Amino acid sequence: MAILNSNGISIKGIACILPKNKEDNLNIDFIDKNNLKRIIEHTGIKYRYTIKNKQSPIKEGFYQAVKKLLSNTRWEENSIDILITITQSSGNQIPAISCQLQNEFNFSNRVLAYDINLGCSGFVYGLNSISQLLKSIDKPSCRAILCCGDYSSQLIHKEDPSVRPIFSDAVSATAIEFNRNDSSNCSFNLETFGEGKSAIYTDNDGYMRLNGIDVFNYSMQYVPNNIKQLLQSNSLKANNIKQYFFHQANKIINDSLQKKLKLNDEQVQNSIQLYGNTSTASIPITIAKAVLDDTLAEGWTVLSGFGVGFSVASALIKMETLASSITFFDL
Repeated sequence: MAILNSNGISIKGIACILPKNKEDNLNIDFIDKNNLKRIIEHTGIKYRYTIKNKQSPIKEGFYQAVKKLLSNTRWEENSIDILITITQSSGNQIPAISCQLQNEFNFSNRVLAYDINLGCSGFVYGLNSISQLLKSIDKPSCRAILCCGDYSSQLIHKEDPSVRPIFSDAVSATAIEFNRNDSSNCSFNLETFGEGKSAIYTDNDGYMRLNGIDVFNYSMQYVPNNIKQLLQSNSLKANNIKQYFFHQANKIINDSLQKKLKLNDEQVQNSIQLYGNTSTASIPITIAKAVLDDTLAEGWTVLSGFGVGFSVASALIKMETLASSITFFDL
């Protein structure tokens, strides 16, 4: 267990980008219709959003997300101190996407910019990395942008029944601010269980493989304890938390986590029925949806990501009003 703490961190805005191309799981032609109906019932996923051009670079999606985020927050480009991108579908791995984005915007050459290769726990890991870096900058306040997302369809064989009905392509950009005079605490519990490396992986052919039973078992074994440890370290109980935002894995996993943690429906926000499993972008998309639906509760909030690795990361943060958008582009 690695509990890390930061003061003065707040999320100021989120911009999410999805492709306009919408796929209905009932139209997948290589899976029997009755099986498709069962998959939809169990996963909660009927529709997915995928890029049309499978060679499209994900950097273009991130560019649109950052552009929209700057507009939403009215942040000046020269006010950004840190830019981190988390993705597992970067295409051309050199140079880093963050370096390319720094060049395309008017970000200072003093911006700290780099990429992280991580899956569905990535948003929380990125939030922690940025919070630790921001507080080390010798300024009373400073700003960062966290880009998260994947074009998962680039990693999926079109006739793989275990993954094609699950994943959507999506990216997000999140505005994070540090204020040295803000004493509110932000806390993280970050854990890695490498024995679960075969739950989700890419094979020699470059395609993603998913063992659904292993993903479920690891999620049930590790995620509830990770969250409980985080709350205990902050002398809080589950009912002290206004809302929970889980990685949107699938309906069975998320419903089971809610039941195991004894949470009521009002405490848990979901987006999987609308957007599918959007990988690293799923938590920011769910937050943005809550803002747009006017259902975001201000106060103590738990964010929990889990998946590839097997990696688990949860954050305790005080949520406040933030500028949010979910936009569909021709990608």
